[in-house]
Amino acid sequence: HAYTTIAADVLARWHKIKDDEVFFLTGTDDHGKKIVQAAEKVGKTPKEFTNELIPKFKDAWKKLNIEYNRFIRTTDKDHEKIVSEILQKVYDKGDIYKGVYEGFYCTDCEAYYTEKDLINGCCPIHKTKAEKLKEESYFFKLSKYQDKLLDLYKKNPSFISPKNRRIEIINRVKEEL
Repeated sequence: HAYTTIAADVLARWHKIKDDEVFFLTGTDDHGKKIVQAAEKVGKTPKEFTNELIPKFKDAWKKLNIEYNRFIRTTDKDHEKIVSEILQKVYDKGDIYKGVYEGFYCTDCEAYYTEKDLINGCCPIHKTKAEKLKEESYFFKLSKYQDKLLDLYKKNPSFISPKNRRIEIINRVKEEL
């Protein structure tokens, strides 16, 4: 957390030096399997668990002289409200849809892996057994923007770098997603 917050603070300060308007928002994600498991391990609810962490984060940012405008949590009422409103608008436009996702999940990474990414069924980073999950999820309808994206990448070859990642992204966008 410190690395990304310090990097964001550096970027915010650079924009302030340029007299750009800056609103630096930092905070915590109070959701997810990792939080649930950590809370259960100490006999607390996720909210109780994260409530105890927040002062530690704020103290660390103070000691590191991080100059943020707002510390937000994903459980803040205003955050929940605006996220719900945005997702509803995106859903109403047909940009997201409900489906089922199946994959191998590493709780430590908070990420899914394909079977070929795993090493003997384990996360390539943490070397822990990946859990096969199947869950209802929302998906972004990338195919709706396929032509515009491919045109953007064609006209701006340096838009994605390095080249191998550009090729990977282009191939992914060409799939019906």
